[in-house]
Amino acid sequence: MTWPRLVRRRPVGAGTLRPTGRSARCAAQRGAKVNRLTMRAAVLAAAAMFGLVSPLPAAGAAEPLHGARSQQAAQRPTYSPNIDYITCEINKERAGQGLPALRISERASDVARSHAADMNKLGRLSFVGSDGRNTRDRLNDASLFSSYYREHLLYGYNHDGWFVDKATDPAPENGFYKRLMSRDVVAFSLGYDNLYWDVLLLGPHRRLVTRAAACGGSAG
Repeated sequence: MTWPRLVRRRPVGAGTLRPTGRSARCAAQRGAKVNRLTMRAAVLAAAAMFGLVSPLPAAGAAEPLHGARSQQAAQRPTYSPNIDYITCEINKERAGQGLPALRISERASDVARSHAADMNKLGRLSFVGSDGRNTRDRLNDASLFSSYYREHLLYGYNHDGWFVDKATDPAPENGFYKRLMSRDVVAFSLGYDNLYWDVLLLGPHRRLVTRAAACGGSAG
């Protein structure tokens, strides 16, 4: 019978054995891994203490539904659409179709901004405000009496380029594009609040005050 061979290791200090060969390499690798994990935990703990790391979502947390307010959306950097840039890009598309340039209604944009903020509070897209008033009511309150008007609501865009891409997409199913390319529209306005958009398109009226879009800017 062959008995297993015992390997004696010379003691190094009290009760400590020095591993040799492959055992030494494995021990060194385990020690390095433990050190890295320990250092990483310490760095994350320090970062969390000073607010440098956002907390991870809890396991199984549901994604926010379309139109719902979310913590992620609230934490995004503040964004404000560049209405001049957007209008100029839309006008390039209109010019290609032989249509006159849209002008900007600041008063209608005020109405749109107010409704966008209201939708953000409601947590959904809605043509009717929290006060029960509809689009025509809001326009009348602002002394905007164009007989032709269209309102378009969107959610989720937070960059001028994304919005322009949607607005100038001639796909047959894009009703927003068809409205923007209408000859009945002379004025463009928009409001934005935390991913909620309200776009108001107005036809001519003798009391409608508008201005030309200032082109030459860049997307925000």
